[in-house]
Amino acid sequence: MDTLEDLYYGNLFSHKKCAKLDDEMKELLSLFNRNEGKLPVTLSDKKKETFEKYKDCNREISEICEWQSFITGFKLGAKIVIESMT
Repeated sequence: MDTLEDLYYGNLFSHKKCAKLDDEMKELLSLFNRNEGKLPVTLSDKKKETFEKYKDCNREISEICEWQSFITGFKLGAKIVIESMT
C-alpha cells in the first residue's frame, strides 16, 4: 500500500475524526435509512436477496469512487503546492 492509500484508509490520519455531517446530510441519511428499512418488508425472499446484492454492489462502487476522488484531489493539491513554489 502506498502513502496516499494509507492516508485514505485512515492508517496515517483517521478521516472519521474530521468528517462532520451538516444538517442537510443528516436529514438525507435519516430519510435514506427510513426508506431502506421499509423496503425489505414488502419484498419476497428472492427479491430481498437481490436487494442485498444491489446494496453491496452500490457500496463497493461508492467506495471505489470515493477512493479515486480522494487520490485525484490529493494529487491536484500537491500540484498546486509545487506550482506555487516555482
